[in-house]
Amino acid sequence: MVSATPFPIFGKNNFQLIQVTMKTILVPTDFSKCANNAMMYALEIAARTDRSITVLYVVYPNEGVDNNMYDAFFVDNYVQQRLDGMKIWVKKFTRSPHLKDVKIQIECRIGFPVSTISQTATELGASLIVMGTTGASGLRGILLGSVAGGVISATKTPTFVVPTKAVFRNAARFAFATDFRLPVSQESLRFMREMLNLQHTGLNIVHVVSEPHKQPDHQNEAALSKKLGSIPHNFHYLHDINVVHTIHNFLESTDCNGLVVVAHEHSLMHKLFAKSVSRSLAHHTTVPILVLHDA
Repeated sequence: MVSATPFPIFGKNNFQLIQVTMKTILVPTDFSKCANNAMMYALEIAARTDRSITVLYVVYPNEGVDNNMYDAFFVDNYVQQRLDGMKIWVKKFTRSPHLKDVKIQIECRIGFPVSTISQTATELGASLIVMGTTGASGLRGILLGSVAGGVISATKTPTFVVPTKAVFRNAARFAFATDFRLPVSQESLRFMREMLNLQHTGLNIVHVVSEPHKQPDHQNEAALSKKLGSIPHNFHYLHDINVVHTIHNFLESTDCNGLVVVAHEHSLMHKLFAKSVSRSLAHHTTVPILVLHDA
């Protein structure tokens, strides 16, 4: 069920009803500190790329209803209260002069966070999802900390996972964690190139291998270099069995300000029994992670 409300757009501190014609960035919110930071990060990207922002609040099917059939008739009023809260929440982000002209649309939908966020991104044709890594607990709000990993698996939309203390930088060095299985879509590659150019950076490409004496695979390097095109990059080989821990150590030792990963389409058996590196990184990151998807 979707709450059918007009889409108020905030621009120059005025409300106006317009159709969104540019690519939008989807920002799920639960009004928490991590959602605040994700919103600021999204605004910085939107201001530099001429994109709009759609802020999404997901209402659980039983949120605001006290197991009383009479209360259920007032769900529309409850949704309207959330929309009113979103208007107040959004206004505080447009005070900076360089952000005040970013067009912001608000939307409230009833459903479950992972599927609703993924479906909304598809319906809006969003070019990016920006999410925080921790959030409120309980049914009153999106569980951003646990939902981020689910969204990564459920969507094909590039997703920025932003920790609470992350700050957008005009110049930021990114690492790219890869296993060289990179059937990444051309759209994802194009988007990565745009984001890297936006932050004036190249890539430290990191490949973690468990075999202590394994030599670099120059054929894989050449294939990946061809895909990356004009993006400046260099290769680093790290030997360890703990991929997530090794990548975090590399980020800290090289003072990288961001990480790029590719979420692979795994088989059902793999999804059931194997721990997803992308999900684990999303839950434990201290820097923003740009998650792309394979082809």
